[in-house]
Amino acid sequence: MITNKENPAIELTDYFAQRSTAQIYKDDLPHIDITRCLDLLNGLELCNEADKLAQLKEFTQLAIEITPSTYSPANLKYLFSYPDPIGVYGDLIANYLNSNLHTEECSPIFTHCEIELIEMMKHLVGYPEGDGIFYPGGTMCNLHSLVLALRQCKGQRHQAATIISDHTHYSIDNAISTCGVEHVFRVRTANNGVVDLEHLTELIESIKEQELELTYFCCMYGTTNQGKFDPLEEINKTFKLQHVYPWIHIDAAWGGAVFFSEHAEQFRKIASLSDSVTLDFHKILSAPLLCSALMVRDTSVLPNSALSDKANYLFNNRQNTHFNLGLKSLQCSREPYAFKLWLMIKSRGISYYQSQIKRYYHNAKFLRAQLDNTHIVHLVEPSYFNLCFWYLPINFTKRKQISDYSMTEQKQISELNLAIYDKIVTDKKIYINHSNFNGSPYFIRVVTHQANLTDDSLTEIASYFNQIYHQITS
Repeated sequence: MITNKENPAIELTDYFAQRSTAQIYKDDLPHIDITRCLDLLNGLELCNEADKLAQLKEFTQLAIEITPSTYSPANLKYLFSYPDPIGVYGDLIANYLNSNLHTEECSPIFTHCEIELIEMMKHLVGYPEGDGIFYPGGTMCNLHSLVLALRQCKGQRHQAATIISDHTHYSIDNAISTCGVEHVFRVRTANNGVVDLEHLTELIESIKEQELELTYFCCMYGTTNQGKFDPLEEINKTFKLQHVYPWIHIDAAWGGAVFFSEHAEQFRKIASLSDSVTLDFHKILSAPLLCSALMVRDTSVLPNSALSDKANYLFNNRQNTHFNLGLKSLQCSREPYAFKLWLMIKSRGISYYQSQIKRYYHNAKFLRAQLDNTHIVHLVEPSYFNLCFWYLPINFTKRKQISDYSMTEQKQISELNLAIYDKIVTDKKIYINHSNFNGSPYFIRVVTHQANLTDDSLTEIASYFNQIYHQITS
């Protein structure tokens, strides 16, 4: 496919641009059997070369048709969308070279690209003297943040306590379990979708009474469900009033786009109160999967100089340790996760991605306005790219919030929204999600961080929602 030898990225960009302008949804989407697709490759090793190529081609075409397209503006379900074609080109180069990023001598270009990006990103998140490392996903970043917190623990490891909220990403739970932390306290989430400060105070007092050490707190920047942001300034004040000083980690895997928004300076100032931040660039900037970074405020916490002695076959004193990224990572072998993002920013400039983020906010606001003309109640005021709402039975009066309805009415609301969701899933015309929160009825959840969305396509999607609603309620 790539034939332009002078600038193959241009042709690749054109190819993906054509895919991204496709119709919002197909009315005649064929049903393709997954088993039949997988069975195409049974016995492939026994075929001659011509038949192998033919079967591989058919398998690839069917696999593409079965997989929900991240390029489509109808894909409003996931927190990642279509990959930037420049990033795809970067991925192609990185995979072809098959290099490893543990030392500069093994990967001289890729290590320098990652360090250059870290220098840029630490200023973006409010850590002018900070450091960072790229990882394959926010899960690894979150795990490493907890590892760093436990290394800083002043008391015995068995006395370490963590506080996480009801809406903390499940990767934090996995990290806590992996690290063997015994004392886990869960702070309630208020109805506005953020940490309940009164309950946080109660938990801190309980931790102190049990003579435990509050070692780690996870603050959410962009919750998966609602896209809400915990009030870090108030949380930090609470810690100081209680004379506890945990490692404060911001999980901004989803909400990190705020650092590229018009309100970036405000969020940088707040984030500077934390010790570490997780960023998922495959979500917020549409880099190809996977592309994440853990940023830390203290430059001394990431390097593990002891590894130099234990792994002298890899690290030695003749190398420039500044470029030995393996000394900062939980991984040994590392792909150049940062290179595709570096190439994207070099090719387009930060302002391009700031414009994209601005568009995502517009998408949410525009679709919200379209839906407000219908019979719905919003879960919370949207502050990010998540729209969460309930459709109401046609005979219900529209009230301000869901708690204004009786439990019987809430059950009916839940059943209606599940029916709408099931119908949309069956149609396969658009992709959305459903969820619930704090025991609420099930609601519809739409994510609008898709640069291929236009006002016309959002109007069409809103019209489709309305059509399904009247089909179900008529």
